[in-house]
Amino acid sequence: MQQLGGLDAFFLNIERNACPMHVGGVVILEPPPGERPEEDDGGFRRVVRHIDSRLGLIPPLRRRLLSAPLDLDLPYWIEDPDFDLVHHVKHRALPSPGSDRQLCDLVCELASTRLDRSLPLWELHYVEGLKGGRVAAITKMHHAAIDGVSGAEILGKLLDVTPTPRPVPPIAPWVPDVVPDLTELSWKTLRSLARRPGAAAELLRKTWPILVSAGKEAWESRRPTPGIAAPFGLAGEAPRTRFNRLIGARRSYAFGTLPLPDLKAIKNALSTTLNDVVLAVCAEALRRYLLEKGEMPSRPLVAGVPMSTRNEAQQGQGGNQVIFLRASLHTDEADPLLRLKKISQEMAVVKERTRALPANLMGDWAELPAPALMAQAARLYENFGIQDYLSPTFNVVISNVPGPAVPLYFAGMRVQSNHPVSIPYHGLGFNITLMSYRGQLDFGLTADRDSVPDISHFGELLTDSLRTLREHATGPLSK
Repeated sequence: MQQLGGLDAFFLNIERNACPMHVGGVVILEPPPGERPEEDDGGFRRVVRHIDSRLGLIPPLRRRLLSAPLDLDLPYWIEDPDFDLVHHVKHRALPSPGSDRQLCDLVCELASTRLDRSLPLWELHYVEGLKGGRVAAITKMHHAAIDGVSGAEILGKLLDVTPTPRPVPPIAPWVPDVVPDLTELSWKTLRSLARRPGAAAELLRKTWPILVSAGKEAWESRRPTPGIAAPFGLAGEAPRTRFNRLIGARRSYAFGTLPLPDLKAIKNALSTTLNDVVLAVCAEALRRYLLEKGEMPSRPLVAGVPMSTRNEAQQGQGGNQVIFLRASLHTDEADPLLRLKKISQEMAVVKERTRALPANLMGDWAELPAPALMAQAARLYENFGIQDYLSPTFNVVISNVPGPAVPLYFAGMRVQSNHPVSIPYHGLGFNITLMSYRGQLDFGLTADRDSVPDISHFGELLTDSLRTLREHATGPLSK
């Protein structure tokens, strides 16, 4: 039995019917040459056997939640004594013609449905019938269990570098937990509550100097020195856009792929980082999209950029070890190259300042409120539309997750691409997540359908924005 961290529980507590808090991906797969659809139930039984063989390598897959009495303390993960793979691996098929659009519609349906909290919080949907003989694996896993990096780690344990799955090393037999009774849980909760005032005082002592410094910088940023950029991520507020309102339960989703060599060419030409280039490409696409709508604000858009704080000792542990950077996208700047340079300068400073912060600061603060209190706060936030009365902290979330550089295989099937599926929320209805894979950058666009109904068009803008940025950075592309 393992208690959740503060950030892990936070994602549980803020979940609403309109805002399921699971992340996942769409893995496009190419079956082995010559395989017939009717063989081995279209490959489904092979997939089930493959996942079953890897369960010992991925402990989160067999863990379910156990709540504290009255939700007064953080919940626990327990090894589920009733675990059954049949509840988690599902078989689906697309009707003819099996287009990418149909696949995206299925992703929207799955993304809009909450996971059953009485079971381990994950699902994999094996989808047949894609055009060209392809299949797909659509994954869902609650954000309480994984972040971007730990999700990539889990995927790495399911995948292989050859068509023949690697042998699994000997692992100690799995032993389910004995579910503790109410008395034991109550004593654990009381001890935790007794420690909380002291923990709060110690945390405030650590945080106070940071708050004072941030306040000073925010004040000074209103009077910038000529020729010197203002302290980044602290000055001003994000403008309100169509992405920053109360969202509904319906989702829009699109996926695509950007050529990684093009992004690296821009990075090398301008001496920036790859992540800077990704932010600049997204900024250009967002600027074009809002200009087309006649809704481009005069102030620059602001992105929330997750940055992993996971250290070496925390590798393979699952859960969330992440902090959000606040990055101006400088969309008030028309020149794409100058915009990229400003983003690069800003991000260098933001990252340096963030590294000086305690790695677990957000998680430590998230551990203090009782889950029942956090859930009630989320309910009030939704019911009263509080996001309409507050200035947005971010306009969008942009996440770039590093992935493998070599071809991978899932149950003998070659992985063509892996497109993330992420989370919109009230006041933050658009998420752009990208993951690198063998010379390409696969992206997934997840949004509230009312906020971004034409999300496929945004995907086209993203692709065209990269082309424009490269031409500006390196000259006209060869035909």
